[in-house]
Amino acid sequence: MKRFRLIAILSVLMVLVLAVPALAHEGRTVGEYAIELGWRVEPAYTNLLNGPELFVNEAAADPEATPEMSADGDEEEAVGAPVEGLEDTLTLEVSFGGKSKILKLYAVWNDPGHYTADMIPTQAGDYSFHLTGKIGDMDIDETFTSADGKFGSVDPISDIQFP
Repeated sequence: MKRFRLIAILSVLMVLVLAVPALAHEGRTVGEYAIELGWRVEPAYTNLLNGPELFVNEAAADPEATPEMSADGDEEEAVGAPVEGLEDTLTLEVSFGGKSKILKLYAVWNDPGHYTADMIPTQAGDYSFHLTGKIGDMDIDETFTSADGKFGSVDPISDIQFP
């Protein structure tokens, strides 16, 4: 029975990772760069491997540029070239309920400007991510929080468990 549960949980995780696109990320322009952060898998659930993902591109050269259309039909801000090598110059700290932890950023293979970190959120609620360091010569000090509603909070695993 335990083996069946493990297989079921792993199957759900695989489906979430492979089939569910990122539903919401918070994007902002910081100086000459467009930064977007959200959960790698949304919705995020407690006790399942997840983590934040980060996209960094040069900001659009023309602020009046025509927005791009995402796969789900929403408009996305036009951006410039992806920025590589930031896993060595940026630090990402996650906070929840008065506790915090530094996460290791990894560049996503074959996807320039895309970074991720691994974590297993163990409690439901709002998480904050504090991004610091440098992009090029520019100092970065930005906080992204799911409490703002621009990306999802973590939901309890019981929401998807059955039976």
